[in-house]
Amino acid sequence: MTGGERRPARGGSLERQVPALAHRDDLQGLRAVAVLLVVLDHAGLRFLKGGYVGVDVFFVLSGFLITGLLLTQAAREGRVRLLDFYVRRARRILPAAVLTLVVTDIVAHQLLNFVRAREAVTDSVWAAFFAANVHFADVGSDYFAQGQPPSPVQHFWTLAVEEQFYLVWPVVLSLVLLAAVLRGRLLLIVLAAGAASLAWSIHATATVPTSAYFSTAARAWELALGAALAIAAPRLRRVPAIAGWLGLACIVTAAVAFSGSTPFPGYAALLPTVGAALVIAAGIGRQRGVGRVLSLAPLRYVGDRSYAFYLWHWPVLVIAAEYAGHDLSTAVRLGLLGGAFLLSILSYALFENPIRHMRWRPQTGALLWPASAAVILAVALPILGSLHGTATRIANASAAVRPAALVTSHTAARSSWKPLPAVAAAVAAAKRNAALPWPLTPPVGNLTGDIYSFPKGCAARQGQTSSNVCRLGETSAAKTLVVIGDSHAQMWMPTILRLAKRDSWVVVPLVKIGCVPSSWTHKDWPCGVWYRWATHRAQAIHPQVSLVIGSWAANHTPAAALKGVSALIRDARRFSATTIVVGDSPHQHRNPVDCLLASGATMRTCASKATLVELQTDTSVARVAAKQKVGFMNVTGWFCGRASSVAVLCPLVVNRTISWIDQGHISETYGLELATPFRNAFRRELFR
Repeated sequence: MTGGERRPARGGSLERQVPALAHRDDLQGLRAVAVLLVVLDHAGLRFLKGGYVGVDVFFVLSGFLITGLLLTQAAREGRVRLLDFYVRRARRILPAAVLTLVVTDIVAHQLLNFVRAREAVTDSVWAAFFAANVHFADVGSDYFAQGQPPSPVQHFWTLAVEEQFYLVWPVVLSLVLLAAVLRGRLLLIVLAAGAASLAWSIHATATVPTSAYFSTAARAWELALGAALAIAAPRLRRVPAIAGWLGLACIVTAAVAFSGSTPFPGYAALLPTVGAALVIAAGIGRQRGVGRVLSLAPLRYVGDRSYAFYLWHWPVLVIAAEYAGHDLSTAVRLGLLGGAFLLSILSYALFENPIRHMRWRPQTGALLWPASAAVILAVALPILGSLHGTATRIANASAAVRPAALVTSHTAARSSWKPLPAVAAAVAAAKRNAALPWPLTPPVGNLTGDIYSFPKGCAARQGQTSSNVCRLGETSAAKTLVVIGDSHAQMWMPTILRLAKRDSWVVVPLVKIGCVPSSWTHKDWPCGVWYRWATHRAQAIHPQVSLVIGSWAANHTPAAALKGVSALIRDARRFSATTIVVGDSPHQHRNPVDCLLASGATMRTCASKATLVELQTDTSVARVAAKQKVGFMNVTGWFCGRASSVAVLCPLVVNRTISWIDQGHISETYGLELATPFRNAFRRELFR
């Protein structure tokens, strides 16, 4: 179907206002700058840690070019032909996207372990329906998924944002042009919508940063900025040439000055997007200044292939790193980018460009959208079926594993971290490079899901500084145990609830995922706000015992972690009869799934060597607890043991059980196996 209506006979104002959209070589050069910033950032160049802003340059460019095409058509024909637009859009983006997804699925299936292959193929299905940003926002907001390797198709989130925007924008534009009273206010409408999106982006970036990063609503203003440029183009012919140089400087400054720690998009995205807008505006009407540089043949050549290069570079880098089993050097990644660029040259010349320039009947072209999704599903579903069979076989074997008891209820708790017998045996097996026992529990195919989940509302999530105050465990018991901490408090909850059931405790969790101890004393940070809320609630409860649990062993700022733990101990002593700190064992240094499924994996290759910082930080916390006369449960021996006088090894597999689900959190299965050691240590500190 088509949208809009023919222009009234005397309504030529739009035609006079909108010039024909001519090809601009400088914009192809700007595409090259944008894609090079992105790919070189991903290559690991230290001076381009903010190269991801190239995506924002693409958004502004896209908004300008697409809106310019739509306005030109409306001025020439009196309406926006929606069906024609979507067919042209399909011919432009779908061939290369489908080819990339299909090849990525096949290669991932052949080269990656079944867990990573299953994730990649599942992600490709989301990408096929242009919902990758929704999917990755959901995955990214899961705290326990954040430490997993990136998806080979994660970069498809940008296409999803664009297509969701263009699902709506041409229709809105058509309706506005339909109404004479609104037509003259088109620029104001776009600016108002863009301002609303920017305001939301700023708010969401501060409160739910992961969701904001992938959100169409938080990115729409960038496309709207480009659209506003296209609408205002007739008035921008006299923009001075210096504006283009200033715009390029803004883009480069953002790429160099920003990093992964920069809150983004929010306010920060204004620098590269306004820079892109200045470059575009400076070239309206004639090529001059920076436009002449951007129009150079090498940049135009890269710009013409920028879409294909963007699509290919990320799966090449990610799959290569996952196949290698370790981070790749910058030199290797640059070599891989060279290969990805060759792929983009070939796919552009042999696939993308020929299909784009074919003559299509509108009805035939409209079938490209469902046909593309069907092709991806035809490849993805059989692969997923095969991988599901592998996962099922492993899960069935895992279900038969019955690990022996780690200790008996009569075993005395140790104040030192002498390893449990099963841990000592695992360390010995690692020293002699023994084979991994098989099968293991929990099943490796669902390892990341082996973590306790709080009842809805019982823990503060991203963007929240408080939660419901829930009573768990033996809710009718007279004794109350408050658990205060971060995700490490969550991972110990099954063990604590097992203790509560046996010894009749009400358990009240006051937990915020991601708020590690080093953030507790920052009063203006969301974690500081949550910390004050949690301590005030705990004071009102006045529990018999407060358990302090946090992640500090692998903290990059041990002094800040010690400060946070000390503050909580002081507060807890005022409102608790007894305060006990649960220690933090050294973490794993490699992803457990990838380690266990790697070719040639052994007990040694899947054991991490504890760092001095990890051991010393936990020891320092123990000293703080002793100084303030509160209990401390040393848990290091439940995970690690001495391999020599100077080396402490922490095996990933203990007692045929995978002890960690990621690099920082223990599995629920192993946590429950530790129920008796945990109870013994808890009672030792409670009654000492």
